[in-house]
Amino acid sequence: MGPVVRQDVDEVFVGQFEHALDAKGRIVLPASFRMSFDESGFLIKGPEGCLALLTPDRFRDIAQTMASRSVEGDVRHRSAKRSFGAGAARVLPDKQGRIAVPEDLRAFAHLERDCVIVGAIDEVEIWDRSRWQEITEVGDSLLESPDGFIDGEQS
Repeated sequence: MGPVVRQDVDEVFVGQFEHALDAKGRIVLPASFRMSFDESGFLIKGPEGCLALLTPDRFRDIAQTMASRSVEGDVRHRSAKRSFGAGAARVLPDKQGRIAVPEDLRAFAHLERDCVIVGAIDEVEIWDRSRWQEITEVGDSLLESPDGFIDGEQS
């Protein structure tokens, strides 16, 4: 039996959806995202104070990169790997498509009730609604001249 070749899955997440956390800290995943997480997903602390929901393959790729860097790197790489692992949570949607967001991750992202779930191309982000509105203004301003931004000539 030959080596197992992993096929790249072309999973692209797009769209913006407003949902509320329930009293138990669960949030409904949009139907269009659920199939990518039917076996499991990983919640991590994301950039700018959001949570990122990663597919198992994407999480594994990032974790492998971090593990490799920590072996050949200094204490900062090992510390980053520890923080990444300690701050991650495996989640599995229930029959209603809800995932439980652990309390420490809710606190990190300031998630209390009203949230926005965003398809961010290669991952799903979960934002506090008011924080999302602030971030969106920045992103929209960059897209006003997308040619310069995409070509790397952002001003």
